[in-house]
Amino acid sequence: MNAPLQANCLATAQRLLQARQENHPIEDWPEALRPTSFEQAYRVQTLQMHALGPIGGWKVGAANTVASPTCAPLPQRFRYASPKTPAGEGLSLRGIEVEIGLILGQDLLPSQTPYSLEHIWDAISQVCVAVEIVESRFARRDTVGRLSTLADLASHGALIHPAQGTAAQDMRLLEPEWARVQVGQQALLQGPTQNPAGELTRLLLWLANQGSHHGGGLQQGQVIITGMCLPMLYAAPGDRIQAAIQGIGELDFICA
Repeated sequence: MNAPLQANCLATAQRLLQARQENHPIEDWPEALRPTSFEQAYRVQTLQMHALGPIGGWKVGAANTVASPTCAPLPQRFRYASPKTPAGEGLSLRGIEVEIGLILGQDLLPSQTPYSLEHIWDAISQVCVAVEIVESRFARRDTVGRLSTLADLASHGALIHPAQGTAAQDMRLLEPEWARVQVGQQALLQGPTQNPAGELTRLLLWLANQGSHHGGGLQQGQVIITGMCLPMLYAAPGDRIQAAIQGIGELDFICA
């Protein structure tokens, strides 16, 4: 990446970090700060992680069954394992997404030899119910464009999962029949899983063999979240979140 593009990426990363630190969404997002390629968006992610790291996990997803996947590293500092205190302090959007979480028992570092699906699955030690709290550094995140949203760590706020998941013995755990979630006093949402990406295995292959390389690859102890199972709901401060995925488990926590 040439010097002018590198400078632009640094300016974008600094502005996103400022919005995060001040907890003040960006109202005006200048064209000069908007990434114009996936390379730039991922570079902005990496620059932010220099300040927010270490990496505690990854999110990977795709808009539909044929769209190319995208990913973002997730800061360890915003990861909560069965929190005894409310999770997601300082967030304002509080979008609640129930997802399948995969906890790595082995490293999958960048390699010139592509990892097979079997190798990737062998590196996963546990499967769990995970909730991502979606947050944005933009006041109007639907208007800034896909690449800016990706640069903003793909709108990540916090990650919550149980301290102990289910042993990753059967790859059919990636194909649950139903999920459910209740947010505060809202009506229970339950139904068949509706991940827009379709087969999660293609996401894992891409993440291990390509997507995670800008963050040093996948490392033992990190959690991979794989896209929403149900439509996103929104929480208020103090709401109790109760989620479950068939065959995988349950999760219960308070949203800060």
